[in-house]
Amino acid sequence: MLKREAPRIRSEYVYRRALDARELLPALGVGVGVGALAFYIAYLLLQRTPLDPGKLPAAAPAKRLTRGASD
Repeated sequence: MLKREAPRIRSEYVYRRALDARELLPALGVGVGVGALAFYIAYLLLQRTPLDPGKLPAAAPAKRLTRGASD
């Protein structure tokens, strides 16, 4: 039979202290920065050209200038 050990937990409990606004500013700054970066990446991904040329609308052929049309 296996011998069970007593749990290795300290009996004292540590209470969390309330944070001041000054202590929360770095975390808020990081959160705003990460949100702005995610928005920018999503904005870039939505603007890119699709890789499948079959889904793109057909482009009009380029008009060529003939001689004497440079007036």
